[in-house]
Amino acid sequence: MSRTRIIGLLGAVALGLSAAVAAGSPALAVTCYGDYCSGQDPESSGCSADGVTVASGPMWGTSGSYVELRWSPTCKTNWARVPAAFGTNQPQALVAYQCPTGYQQVGVSASSTAWSWSRMIYSPTKSVRATWNGGPGGGTTACV
Repeated sequence: MSRTRIIGLLGAVALGLSAAVAAGSPALAVTCYGDYCSGQDPESSGCSADGVTVASGPMWGTSGSYVELRWSPTCKTNWARVPAAFGTNQPQALVAYQCPTGYQQVGVSASSTAWSWSRMIYSPTKSVRATWNGGPGGGTTACV
């Protein structure tokens, strides 16, 4: 086999591998970034796709339920989340609260069969906490 042919074959293999990697790892499709995400729904904006729980706290008077603070590294936003049964029954009880400023997003933005969540707060440098002010008891996370 000639050297030119080997180089051509290696190039074709490399091109095929790069196409396979690109097809296997789609980019996150988010509809907002930064402060433009404040007040938006994390699910419909795409920010929840890489969301992680950064803090949780027990909901008093429940058997093992927690209020959670979620974070999206792509959108640089936080939001509060509780089990759906609580959020759908008392939607105004869920709050994402920016600790040093007092800025907050109050109420449930949306729910799934498992969770209810608040609107987002853009907060790449300021602490945020999630708070549940409903029944059967309240609950909060630390400011992180």
